[in-house]
Amino acid sequence: MIRAALASEAQALSALAMRAKAHWGYAPDVLDGWRAELAITPPAIRDRPTFVASIEGMVVGFHSLRPSPTAWELDNLWVLPEFMHRGMGRALLVHALETAARGGAAEVLVDADPNAERFYLDAGAVRRGAIPAPIPGEPGRVRPQLAFNLVVET
Repeated sequence: MIRAALASEAQALSALAMRAKAHWGYAPDVLDGWRAELAITPPAIRDRPTFVASIEGMVVGFHSLRPSPTAWELDNLWVLPEFMHRGMGRALLVHALETAARGGAAEVLVDADPNAERFYLDAGAVRRGAIPAPIPGEPGRVRPQLAFNLVVET
């Protein structure tokens, strides 16, 4: 089930994002450096389309979007590690793309973690480039810049 997130769930969603990011084996100090960036706040939930996926009442993933006049940004898409590879991420992504399309977006942009690039490409995104994102031990690390085209060609 996918439903609108509640502002009161901000702390739980922040913890979920950190657990999902940690799944990729990043060092604790690197993860700590991302804590503020991955924090979800009640105002962000109120101001941006934010939705949670739940199974039997347990929140197992979420997505949020940052709207703009044409190209929306997929701000977050996280799934608890124990629910990865079960279709939950794909369901959340489809929901996010449908939400953006209903909102008038022509495309959805994704500033992806390198570990998630294959997921997005397999779902139909195209790579538009990459930005440097070095971390200790990975000086050449980059974040793929991806896009989903929502305009249907006729």
